[in-house]
Amino acid sequence: MRFFKSFIWTIAATSIGLGGLQAAKAADEDVEIALKLFGKQDIEQGIARCHFSIWQHNRDPDTDRYAYLLHANVDSDGTMGPARLKIGTTVYSLDEIVSGGEPIDGLVSQYLFSSQDRKVKVHVELDAVSFSGDRFFIDDADLTVFQRGKVPFVASAKGVTGCSEENTSVAQAESSGSNSSGGIPAGIPIGDEKYLNDSSEVPYALTQLMQQYATDACDVGGYSPWAGARYVINENYLLWQIPCFSGAYQGSGVFAVTQNPPQDWGNLLTLPNPPGLEGNQNYAAMNAEVVGSRGLIKTTELNRGAGDCGVHQVFRLIDGPGEVLELELMEYREKIECDGNATDPENWPLAFQSY
Repeated sequence: MRFFKSFIWTIAATSIGLGGLQAAKAADEDVEIALKLFGKQDIEQGIARCHFSIWQHNRDPDTDRYAYLLHANVDSDGTMGPARLKIGTTVYSLDEIVSGGEPIDGLVSQYLFSSQDRKVKVHVELDAVSFSGDRFFIDDADLTVFQRGKVPFVASAKGVTGCSEENTSVAQAESSGSNSSGGIPAGIPIGDEKYLNDSSEVPYALTQLMQQYATDACDVGGYSPWAGARYVINENYLLWQIPCFSGAYQGSGVFAVTQNPPQDWGNLLTLPNPPGLEGNQNYAAMNAEVVGSRGLIKTTELNRGAGDCGVHQVFRLIDGPGEVLELELMEYREKIECDGNATDPENWPLAFQSY
């Protein structure tokens, strides 16, 4: 944390000359950054489902024509796209060059953006974060704009980041607190999904654990249409989803944890059974869906391709004893009768609930 902040301000000082004489000279010349607000209608590519948005603290982007200070759409793999910023009449496209800092509820707290010529930089520091529905809401933040030869501009801000599951306005999400998981208590937030390019990116320690403990449920090293995914939990842990089995209409994967960055330690996460089905160590998560902002993992095991029967489970990521992470079963739904009516698995008969 201390190193990151030092790094941020070192870059800023180098860029605009924050030494006493230079700052005094800029002030004497009354050189100020004319930062301008903009609206969602000004975002040329529109607001994507996944995005990082910062607006002035006393504005509402849903009702005010001008509210945004900075906006960036986020790719499906978690990569931050170019950020939009307006100074005077000029619209700048900024790249995220570093992020980090002490996480707040699983979300890193420091971001630095820069134009390609390094003449304009933006530092965003999050001070308070909460999550509701399917996104992180930035309740308090400071946005500092640096432009070469000018006095830094600091703005108090709010914002939102994450991937909305539907086109819900910020005001609606904040007021309703609704989520697609039926009020299930949230777990430890899980960061954005980043797809692996190749199976060789899976840490060796996890491959060894799968061969040792999960061969009954997994075709370790077999064919898979994708290489897996990685999620940041915090500065200490990474969560991994590793392909396990691929069939005609469904597939499974194993969830595991390593240090951040990976070293020589790993742990496979077991999927606990409901009472009455104890005894087996379940590792394979069928058709898994990660609801990152709520720290939940949903699995659906279909009994046949028609999708009209099977088992649906919801787990949450929690702190286990001995400073480890584990999964807790929150819901177990089972539709036994394959009646040709393929309803939403989240509406199947509830067999177990832990909350």
